[in-house]
Amino acid sequence: MNGDESAPTAVRWHPSDDLVDGSRHVELMRLAGCRDLTELDRLGSERPAAFWDLVTEWLDFDWQRDYAAIADDLSLPEGTRWFIGGQFNLAENAVERWVRRGRGADLAVRWDDGEGDSGALNFEHLAAEVDRVAAGLRGLGVRVGDRVSMQLPMSVPALVASLAIAKLGAIAVPVFSGFGVDAVAVRLNFADVSVHITADGYRRRGREIDLASSTEELLALCPGVRHVVTVPMLGDSAKPRRGTDWASFPMVAPFEAERLDAEHPLLIAFTSGTTGVPKGVVLTHAGFAVKATSDVMLSLDAHHDDTLAWVTDPGWIMWPIFSLGGLLAGSAVALLPSTPDFPDERVLWRACAGAGVTLLGLSPSLIRALQRVEQDPESVDLASIRLFASSGEPWTPDAWEWLFSRVGREGLPIINYSGGTEVSGAILSNTVAMPIVACGFAGPLPGMGACIVDSDGVPIYGGVGELSLDHTSPGMPLTFWNDHERFHDTYWSRWPGRWYHGDWVAADSRGCWFILGRSDDTLKIAGKRIGPAEVEAVVNAIEGVHESAAIGIPHPVKGETLVLFVAVDQNRDVADEVAARIVTHFGPALLPQAVHCVDHLPRNRSGKVLRRLVRQAYLGLELGDTSSLESQAPLENIRAVAS
Repeated sequence: MNGDESAPTAVRWHPSDDLVDGSRHVELMRLAGCRDLTELDRLGSERPAAFWDLVTEWLDFDWQRDYAAIADDLSLPEGTRWFIGGQFNLAENAVERWVRRGRGADLAVRWDDGEGDSGALNFEHLAAEVDRVAAGLRGLGVRVGDRVSMQLPMSVPALVASLAIAKLGAIAVPVFSGFGVDAVAVRLNFADVSVHITADGYRRRGREIDLASSTEELLALCPGVRHVVTVPMLGDSAKPRRGTDWASFPMVAPFEAERLDAEHPLLIAFTSGTTGVPKGVVLTHAGFAVKATSDVMLSLDAHHDDTLAWVTDPGWIMWPIFSLGGLLAGSAVALLPSTPDFPDERVLWRACAGAGVTLLGLSPSLIRALQRVEQDPESVDLASIRLFASSGEPWTPDAWEWLFSRVGREGLPIINYSGGTEVSGAILSNTVAMPIVACGFAGPLPGMGACIVDSDGVPIYGGVGELSLDHTSPGMPLTFWNDHERFHDTYWSRWPGRWYHGDWVAADSRGCWFILGRSDDTLKIAGKRIGPAEVEAVVNAIEGVHESAAIGIPHPVKGETLVLFVAVDQNRDVADEVAARIVTHFGPALLPQAVHCVDHLPRNRSGKVLRRLVRQAYLGLELGDTSSLESQAPLENIRAVAS
């Protein structure tokens, strides 16, 4: 929401009757016997166990053993267990299920780098690759419950490794491909990883990134790693490889997936913490499969003839959601360039056209980057694409409008999708069965138990407050790896019996929701709470401003006062204009105490500006985990400004 939170944002996209009628959302509604989508939402809110039982039936998975009950006790949300007595293997359902059902010749994965390198595997060929690598890992001693890490760029080996680890019942530990040695070592040691899958290197922005040398350093820091499997990606230019060559695993006859309890761990997804080591969120085979697949089908409207792509990295949660969730839904998945604006701003669109992408996921940060360099967005080839999706951060209005109007020609919906690692997918989303407002959400997905609460955890209806969940759902974790106390303190201690998610949200009279920012980023100035994204949207509209970060710092009278860091063109000073624009838009109470013009802001490797680190660096506080930072230089500049 922009400016006056009571003013509704206009609907910018309406679905056709045919699109609504053929949507996955309406398909589920009909299976439930509901008269409309509102009644389906009510089922998810009032009878969540029955709703998720229905969703599981709709997904039509092959269970190794049927579950006896969908959940044990929803009245104790922190400890709710799902799929009681069931056995389930995600890898079997993502690939082998489709081969058994006669779809072995259908395309499963495509890749296109926009520069001539492209290819595809069908489900039968993908199944054979998964078996080959799973057998190879088993030959290295990998057994049920062992942790196997993977540090790979977006690639077919990354997808195959994810599935092979799951097939064996080992636990994947995905690590961002761009992390340095120290950040990787922290995660591998914390998870007690025994086998590490990596590459000899990869190419990024025209240069080779050497992973072979960093692997040697990594092993010196990780004594528990017994084996390294190296994927050859650099050809003859690579340095000597350590460990087992990925290509040396021989082809094998098909074999059955490991029989696993439904809540057997699938992966440990690390998220950054404010102090100490990152948090290792434990996600499960059946829970992740049900949540991620239902999201791909409900939010993204994925059908068997769709090809789904997301600009991300195998170390981030959107990788398994789109790749594993897409395969589980019976769609094909496409692997796109790791740098979607290099060697030019059109490479992403060429790759999408080459791979036949129909459902494209991206981030607002990526769109802002393309917006700065794309001179003729109306001529982009979007022949295959039928919707965009976005995640990772709130939209700024100008970036949303640029994608919708200039790139998408006002014909393609933007599916805003927000939740997180902790829920295996989305809490808030749009769908193609409902109108879409700029930068907003149609509302919570059914069955998630989402509500807005005040600072005491009391539900409020409409207005602005904290995002909370009043019950769990199948994709939610029961713990952090080796740190249950921290898990409880993070999500369940603030309001007993109610999940604290950490987003500051608003809902209008139509039921449309908006994310205003992280609640720990929320500005509280002279009794007024305002999301930093709303302030930044005003600043970012000023000519010459690339991006901004709004933070609140202590003030003896107001409680907090506003400080802005603004990334601008070199030698440009917009401080006075920024201050004037803020006062005009929000009133004199929000007059910034300071506006600092800088070259760059600290961002993580997926492009998100890290306000928390901006504030802590400015105030001289302990920074906590900074392993996801793209560069330390912006923080050093902020410290210099503060001093």
